[in-house]
Amino acid sequence: MRVLWLTNGPLPAVDRHHGKRPIYTGGWMPSLLEHLSKAPGVHVDVASTSAGYPDDQCSEDGVDYFTLSQPRWQPFFSHIKRDLDKLVSLVRERKPDLIHIHGTERFYGLIAARKLVPVNCVISLQGLLTPILRGFFGAISPLDLWRSERLVEVATRRGLLWQYFDFFAASRREQEILRGAKAFMGRTDWDRAHVQSFNPQAPYYHVGEVLRREFYGTSWNLSRCDRHSIIFTNAGQPWRGTETLFEALALVRREFPDARLRLAGTLDDRHGYGQQLMRRITAGGLGNSVEMLGYLDSQTMARELSRAHVFAIPSFIENSPNSLCEAMHLGLPCVASFTGGIPSLIDNGRSGLLFSPGDAPVLADSILRIFRDDNVAIHLGRSAHIAAAERHLPSRILTQLLDAYSNVYEHATARVAV
Repeated sequence: MRVLWLTNGPLPAVDRHHGKRPIYTGGWMPSLLEHLSKAPGVHVDVASTSAGYPDDQCSEDGVDYFTLSQPRWQPFFSHIKRDLDKLVSLVRERKPDLIHIHGTERFYGLIAARKLVPVNCVISLQGLLTPILRGFFGAISPLDLWRSERLVEVATRRGLLWQYFDFFAASRREQEILRGAKAFMGRTDWDRAHVQSFNPQAPYYHVGEVLRREFYGTSWNLSRCDRHSIIFTNAGQPWRGTETLFEALALVRREFPDARLRLAGTLDDRHGYGQQLMRRITAGGLGNSVEMLGYLDSQTMARELSRAHVFAIPSFIENSPNSLCEAMHLGLPCVASFTGGIPSLIDNGRSGLLFSPGDAPVLADSILRIFRDDNVAIHLGRSAHIAAAERHLPSRILTQLLDAYSNVYEHATARVAV
């Protein structure tokens, strides 16, 4: 079977081909591809449309990679007719038996929804833009939003308001994709429900994620962690709930003055929202209690998670956050908001602790339970690892994926025969 993958950004092999450091965040895709490319009878091509990259082709480990260029100025979520034409031409050239579209965020799913190619497609769900819009601004007030909008960002189509408008436009396209595509893969009860609300007749296949390699060989141990440290690894957008975590940290520090928070991700003070969060840190007297880790590669991320006492994810909306899955697999005690697909990952009170989005006192109380009682920390961490180890077992996920491919392909063949 020849399978064409369409990914939201270039995979690391493409970056290496161009002499760039791989920074694409979809780390589960190269991990899955590593296993899929070794499956008997399967050949995989991978294509992505990317601003700033030339039209190009390269190969690595038996996989052919294609980049379809866009102008540097073109926003990530946008597309023009030429982008679709290039994609259709590539499909005609490569003649895949099946197309696997990773995510509904970009325009790729239109080839399935509009039936632009005579090849069956299956779309695996990542985030869903339409529900993200409802929680986009998280806990920030209109005044905070105004203060976060730097003039230079407004003039150059950046900043939170422009991001919101881009999400809004892309969500309309996403709805067309969800209504028109014929098959989907997902990981949570939440994404399944949302797909079925748009397209109740489309088959849905449960296919898990293969984690990055480093998270299969590292484990958390209470005796080796930095006591009273909290880590959060995706603080760059308001729907991630960073403000709620700051409020909770201030409450935790009443009992544990040495409590500290480490933030990983692209958050910095060069952007308006980053500056707004820095002001929050200062206003809350948290300047000495918050450490910015910046971008972390997978090896460094695994090390930082292993040395934390608690992993916290206070998002207002998520599907199945990879950071949570990785932390659980390491056996790190986790506290997460009860939203989106997270309840499909955590059994509350057993493999983690859940709280309502935006509820800083309950988030703080959950963290305090772990800080106060080592038995609670050990129990949560051990149960989290057991659940995640089963959920993210590579051989099991590869079987799920190949079964989904076979079903989608066989249904297409049966329709043609009829």
